[in-house]
Amino acid sequence: MTLRLLMLGVLACVPLFAQGMSEDYVRARAEAKYAKDHGISFEWDVFAHVPWFEQQHKVRANGLGGDGISFVRDMDGFPIGVFLDTEARLRFSWHDSIEVGYGFHVLRIFKNDLDDFTRFNGVLYPPKTDIDFGSDWHDMRIHYRRDLFRFGIDRNFTTYVTAGLEWAYLKAHTGSDTFPVADDRDEEHFRELLPWWNAGVGMQLEFGRVRLTADARGTYAVGYPTFQKRSDETMKQSVVSLNAYVAFEYQITDWFSFVVRAKFRYLFVKLYGGFRSDRFLWYGVGPEIGFGIRL
Repeated sequence: MTLRLLMLGVLACVPLFAQGMSEDYVRARAEAKYAKDHGISFEWDVFAHVPWFEQQHKVRANGLGGDGISFVRDMDGFPIGVFLDTEARLRFSWHDSIEVGYGFHVLRIFKNDLDDFTRFNGVLYPPKTDIDFGSDWHDMRIHYRRDLFRFGIDRNFTTYVTAGLEWAYLKAHTGSDTFPVADDRDEEHFRELLPWWNAGVGMQLEFGRVRLTADARGTYAVGYPTFQKRSDETMKQSVVSLNAYVAFEYQITDWFSFVVRAKFRYLFVKLYGGFRSDRFLWYGVGPEIGFGIRL
């Protein structure tokens, strides 16, 4: 009886002993992994974005106010848009990497009848006018990422910080078949914008072939001068920017991944000097679906 109880006790302790050995093994393997040089690795992602959004573009000149187009208020027709994003990451150590991103956004809206008088860039479109509105937005960024802490037995949970620069090329334009504009005042460019600083934090969890990421970056820069002038007045710019997402990635093969993200983007840019000011506002949230190459 005593021997039988002893054997049962030994058998009951085997899983605990094996579990302890397993944790020690995983921990030792992780320490050996990070003790080696990382070398170079490369990741490239491509996304198609489907946002629910509001976009506004306003121009104020010679003291005139209310000179703008709003997607929600003025252009409640059906939009045609293409929203694509791509990101590339070059990792050159266990703690350091460079990230480069580019977003290409094209929006076209066709409205048969305006509900009210609408002013854009000094042109007043009357009610019942057939009007077309479009915008082109190129969103670029480059960031340095520093991994700070790794947690877990195999160090699969990582926290990091990022810092870098963003820049955007923005253009908005209107058109009308019933109310054509004779001059070039139906198009507006943000030509004088300079790159602005951007900083953020993030965390990443990896287990097996699955990677979960949460990332947020922001900018608040008000009233700093540019290198350009309009009518002998130095142009200044103010920027409020926020880019945040949560991502799910499944690594199908060693070099190919399927990626789904929920993304939020807010960008307010104001360019002003003298009697002239241009404002661009975009905020939207929605899913991104894409794929990634891992080398």
